[in-house]
Amino acid sequence: MAYPPQPLPEQFCNLGRLVDSLAARDLDGIVVTSPYNTFYLSGFKGIAHKSDEPRPYAVILSRHQPDHPVLVVADYYVSSLLDQPTWIKDVRSFRAVMLPLDLPPGECDLDRFLPQPGLNIDWVKNARGHYADTIGAACRQALADLGLASGRVAFDDLRFGHLLAMDSVTITDGYDPMMYARCVKTPAEIELLRRATRLNEQAICTTIGQWQRGMTWREFNHAYHRTVIDLGGFVRDPGAMVWGHPCGGDRAVTLQTALEDFVVEPGLHIMFDCHGTLDLYCWDGGKTWVVDGEAAGDARRYAEATAEASAAVLEAMRPGVRISELQRIGRSVYSKVGVPDADAVLIFFHGLGLSHMDLEQYTSDGEPNVDWRLEDNMVVPLHILYPGDEHHRIWLEEVIRVTPDGGEALFDWGLDPLIAT
Repeated sequence: MAYPPQPLPEQFCNLGRLVDSLAARDLDGIVVTSPYNTFYLSGFKGIAHKSDEPRPYAVILSRHQPDHPVLVVADYYVSSLLDQPTWIKDVRSFRAVMLPLDLPPGECDLDRFLPQPGLNIDWVKNARGHYADTIGAACRQALADLGLASGRVAFDDLRFGHLLAMDSVTITDGYDPMMYARCVKTPAEIELLRRATRLNEQAICTTIGQWQRGMTWREFNHAYHRTVIDLGGFVRDPGAMVWGHPCGGDRAVTLQTALEDFVVEPGLHIMFDCHGTLDLYCWDGGKTWVVDGEAAGDARRYAEATAEASAAVLEAMRPGVRISELQRIGRSVYSKVGVPDADAVLIFFHGLGLSHMDLEQYTSDGEPNVDWRLEDNMVVPLHILYPGDEHHRIWLEEVIRVTPDGGEALFDWGLDPLIAT
């Protein structure tokens, strides 16, 4: 396994930016219960929990004392923090689904889930001393202890905020405050994204090497998935490869459903746009592979124009630049080199981190954040698609770290289409 699981830094979130976000929105604190936001603020990731199940964890943070957040986890999850340390020292717990309902609660019930060597660790002692009957009780007490029993508190799950039923708390939406923090990456996050991107690049190149004549699209997808797992990464149902590949001269831009199938014939332009995760951080991207050959004729012109447009956009990806300006720069290259249908080219961007967005949808002023500006140390995939049929379409998605000197590509393979070696 080239990318085995490894402990993460105790703290990798952009805490200062989150505090700034709360201040800009006149919020006293925030409560997060979504898996990704809990992981982002604490480093805790629990196994076996599904996204639409009741949340067995939370992080409560006060803007007025940001160095003292509280992490609340179900009793059966406390021991997980012994292997993946967290910077949060105030860890608390509550009785959860594993404990019997046919027996009275016991004072030492939490100890059922704690290895003996961990019992004398300070934060474990704290968790044993703050063992509540429910997650609601644990969070209400934590909010009170942090001075958040009244005031304006954001929740990334508004339903959970209302379930706490704290009459003196004004509940607001915590999605955008968290995304404002997450959109600019810390050095630790950039290394996690760089590692994930390297896995994706290696998986794509390995999968290309496994192609054989007569191989079907589903078999090819399965080869990529298998390679990813062998390397140590994860993909999600229904699959990792995003683009569809209409055949028969069809120029439509489609996404695949995992239900289509066709033979991956020599000469086809396969567009790798692969999604997956490593250490919960997303990888994205890829580019065109001409099966068993290379771009020729008009397709070669389109590939060269795409590489030139990508280089121009990369150079322009600096703090302060708006997305619409990057699109204009890329499209102008196609117009300058004289390839047809420059207006048909799709050039688009999004954030990347724990999700394929990591961007606030509304700013602290309440304005839609559509034509957003780049900031230093954002990680932003650059997508360029020159539409065409199965022998002419050209695609490139490069993952970029924004710097004052222009975009830094996280892939190592350059801007030209892939050629099997």
